[in-house]
Amino acid sequence: MRGNAVALPAPESKWLTGLNFTITGDQPAGGGASGGAAAAPAGPGFSLSPDEARSMLTVAKRVRDQLRDMRIKANRLTALSPPADEPGSTGYNKLLVGDGQSTGAFGYGNESVKREYAYAAELVDRLEKALGITESADEQAGTDIKNAGSQEQGKGLA
Repeated sequence: MRGNAVALPAPESKWLTGLNFTITGDQPAGGGASGGAAAAPAGPGFSLSPDEARSMLTVAKRVRDQLRDMRIKANRLTALSPPADEPGSTGYNKLLVGDGQSTGAFGYGNESVKREYAYAAELVDRLEKALGITESADEQAGTDIKNAGSQEQGKGLA
């Protein structure tokens, strides 16, 4: 299995680069082109009614919050230690958490969850900007700082 690692994009990559969210007007979700709705701009992006955008934002926030909680748990898994100092336990632990020179399965999982969280956070940010909402980013930053400070180093068996 060694040597078959798949290169993943950096967590800070902008997956929505070049795609914009446009709020098309105050028509109900699924409404037609009439009713004074603004025309959707040409080019890549998403055109949503305000109701659709708010609904999508609610779902995206729920996903982001679940991934935030999962990120804390995934990070704890990377700090596990073997239950005993013997070859079987230490060898298995290296496969799970790595040995400083290589990443274990939990490390790859942790990076994947971090990347998914970054994508969901960016989606929430884009939707909020499209809807003209800004206060959530400050609240989320405060929550992230509080959660990062309260993380415990996990110890135990896998």
